[in-house]
Amino acid sequence: MLSWNEHFLAEHFRLTSELRADTLLSMKASDLVKPENMDQLVSLYAPLIKANDSKPVGTYIGGWLGGVALGLQYMQSVWNVSLHLSLDQLTVQLYVADDYAQFSFVVDEWNKVEAPETGRAAWLDQQYRAFYQHSLRPLIQSLAKATDNPEKLIWGQLPTRFNYYLDYFVEQSQDERVRQHLRDDYDSLCRQLEGACFGLDKNPFDVKVRWVEDMRDPSKKVRLKNQCCLYYQTGEGQYCYTCPRLKEDARAVRRQAALQA
Repeated sequence: MLSWNEHFLAEHFRLTSELRADTLLSMKASDLVKPENMDQLVSLYAPLIKANDSKPVGTYIGGWLGGVALGLQYMQSVWNVSLHLSLDQLTVQLYVADDYAQFSFVVDEWNKVEAPETGRAAWLDQQYRAFYQHSLRPLIQSLAKATDNPEKLIWGQLPTRFNYYLDYFVEQSQDERVRQHLRDDYDSLCRQLEGACFGLDKNPFDVKVRWVEDMRDPSKKVRLKNQCCLYYQTGEGQYCYTCPRLKEDARAVRRQAALQA
């Protein structure tokens, strides 16, 4: 197995142990679930993405939170270790760098939970439930209320990122054991957890991936997003080419224009 790499976590998932000084907001996640604090974050972030209203703020922040979840998934499958990541041990920081609003998720300390020699499936189930039910779920519930979004829409941002990057990680790995862990662990996340763990009727990761023709290369396929990210409700944004809300005839027009450009 590859070894623990804090630089990798910071670069790819914005998980770090280093607090920034140049923040617009820095707050414990346990405080952020309070309505008045989540409202403050929404108010700060909305103009940074030129949001027409609060709804895209919810999907965008949901996407950033998905990075934390993906980071945990990666370390569990590749390094065979998890983190005890309770809300009172996590600080959410909002900042602007290179004219781009970004988030950083700062752990008080790396409280690692090593996988056992036997009973890995039970260990993994325990780690999933601790994080999704007790840490991420309260944040998403608070975010959904503050941005007037269905919780399902915010949860729905995560599978898009997971499906893309987990395939990428499998392709990049030279270790067949790691490749199998990546596949099997994600299958467990999708199939073994009931919807109630997320506060939903159905597990939000248990979705069918749909594919469409690549906009610039007819010989390739790209994934449709699992849920609309509401980019079209920001600034002069429009429906993404891979948006599930975009009608196929409109997608064909976009594809034709790209091929002729």
